Amino acid sequence: MKITRVSVHQVDVPITPATISHNRVMSVFDETIVRVETDAGIEGWGDSVPWGSNFVAAFARGVRAGLDELAPQLIGRDPRMVSAIGEVMDTAMAGQPYVKTALDVACWDILGRSLDTPLYMLLGGMVTPRPEVVGSVPPRRGEELDAAIDALRSDGIAQFSAKTSGDVAEDIAYLRWMGERMRPGESLKYDGNGGWRVDEAIRVARAMGGIDVYFEQPCATYEECRDVRRTTGVPLILDESATDVGVVVRAKHDGVLDGLNLKLARVGGVSKMRLIRDLCVALNVPMEIQDSSYSDLACAVIAHMGHSTPKRCIRSVIYPKGLKRATLTNAPTIAGGRIVAPEGPGIGAVPLPDAIGEPIAVYE
Repeated sequence: MKITRVSVHQVDVPITPATISHNRVMSVFDETIVRVETDAGIEGWGDSVPWGSNFVAAFARGVRAGLDELAPQLIGRDPRMVSAIGEVMDTAMAGQPYVKTALDVACWDILGRSLDTPLYMLLGGMVTPRPEVVGSVPPRRGEELDAAIDALRSDGIAQFSAKTSGDVAEDIAYLRWMGERMRPGESLKYDGNGGWRVDEAIRVARAMGGIDVYFEQPCATYEECRDVRRTTGVPLILDESATDVGVVVRAKHDGVLDGLNLKLARVGGVSKMRLIRDLCVALNVPMEIQDSSYSDLACAVIAHMGHSTPKRCIRSVIYPKGLKRATLTNAPTIAGGRIVAPEGPGIGAVPLPDAIGEPIAVYE
C-alpha cells in the first residue's frame, strides 16, 4: 500500500468563548485537516488544532506551511508503517510536532481501516470502556460559576478544571470559594498555563485554605514548577513544559510528577502520545488525556487513547463541550460524565464534506 495523495483543508471551528490566564481569549479554533489517500482505495483523516499563538509555541498557519514541506515526502510510502513515517518526518523537519500530528493521525487511521479494527485495539485494546471526562468552569466567582458547577454535576461530571486569573488575591479568593463548594469525591485542578511567578504560586498555596486541589503548570518552566511543588507540597500536573519522554523521566526522578497533561498535538500525534502514555502507565503516573485545543476529530482520537489506557492512570479525558459546529459523521459520545469513541475501524468517523469544504492544497 502506498500514499498517492494528501489533501489539506482549513476549517474555522467556532466555540463557546474560553479564557485562560492573563485574559487570553479564544472564540474560534483554526483547524487544519488532512486526507491521506492510498493506491488501495483506503483513506485516513487527521487534524491539528493549535489553541493560538498567544498560548503555545505553534500557530495554525504554520501547520499548513509545514505540511507544504512534509506532505510531498510521504507520497509513495506505506502509511501503515507508522514508525517509519515518523522517522521520515522527524528527519525531514526538526521539532514542529503540531505539523506532524495530522499526518501521523491519518496514517494510524489508515492502519486501523486496513485491518478492519478500531484505533483503540491498536493502542492496547479496550481497557477502560468509559473514561471519565473533566469539565471546565468559569474563572470568576459568582452565580455563573455556581450554575456551571451544577450543570456539570447534572452531566455526571465530578472533576473540574479552572484557569488562574493572574491576580494573586483573586486566585486565593477563587480557591477558597471553590473549597466551600466541592463535594466528597470531586476534584479540582487549577491551571496556570505557566502564568504565575514562583513567588505568586507559593503565596496562593499558603493562603488558599484547606482545599484539595492540583496545580497544573503553575509557572512557565519545568524548573519553576518543580520549585513550587517542592516548596508548597501542592500536587503538580505538568502540561506545557512536558513535551517529551525526557521531561517525564526527569520529573519522576525529581519526585514532582503527580500527574501529566498528555496532549495529542503537543507531542506530535498518536505515535509519540502512545510512547509517553505507556511510560506513564509503567511509572503509575495519572494522566489527563487531551489536546491543546480540540475538535470533533481530535476528541475521537483522544477517546480511543482513553479506552486503551488503564483506569488507574487516567485522571480524565478532554470534555469537548463548547464546539458549536459538528464536523464528523460519527462524533464521540458523552453521557454520565464518560466518553465513548466512535464505532468502526480506525478512528471510526470521517469529516463531513459540507463542513470542511474543498481542499486548499493537494500533494500527489
